This record gives sequence, C-alpha cells and structure tokens, in this order.
Amino acid sequence: MKFKVRVLPFARKDLLTAVAWLKERSARGADRLADAFEKAVAEIVKDPQRFPLAVEDADVVVELRQYLFGTPHGRKHRIVFTIVGNEVRILHVRGPGQNRIDPSHVRYE
Repeated sequence: MKFKVRVLPFARKDLLTAVAWLKERSARGADRLADAFEKAVAEIVKDPQRFPLAVEDADVVVELRQYLFGTPHGRKHRIVFTIVGNEVRILHVRGPGQNRIDPSHVRYE
C-alpha cells in the first residue's frame, strides 16, 4: 500500500519550535534538523507499520507509533504518528528530554 503523509498542526508547531531554538545556537544545525525530519518522514511512509509503538500508545484509543531521528551531531528527536487508512498522520515531534505527550493533546485530525 502506498502511504501519503500529513503533518498536523501540533507536530508542525513542535518542529518549528525546535528548529527556532536550534537556529539561535546554530543556523547550520537548524537546517540539518529540518532536513533530518524530511528524511525521517520519507522513511516512515515507506512502511509505517514497521516502527514500534510509542510510549503514549497505552493512553489513547488509536495506535501511536514512533520514529527516532536526529542529525549526525545532534541528539535524537521522536516523531509520534498514527496510520489512518493510507495516510500517515504526524501528530507530534518531541525533542530530547521532553515529557511524554499528554493524551489530551493527541489530535488525529
């Protein structure tokens, strides 16, 4: 099955916040993080079911999966996503040290 991807607003905000924070410290690092995110999404849509369940999966009614990504010199970030039909919905992007996602903040649309 071929999958398409949709980055939902919370995830877009998470990513933009992380990139902005990093840009204040390293413009090159911020660009690398944005590129790493794009590559991660391309990897996810190839076969999203192969990735492990997210730690938050037990707290919500839909299946949540995660993908760890990062830059060569950076720390790992986590993409939390769900699969609806042939669509991968990116719900959140969590940085190193961030808490688990509050179940009330998990939006599927």
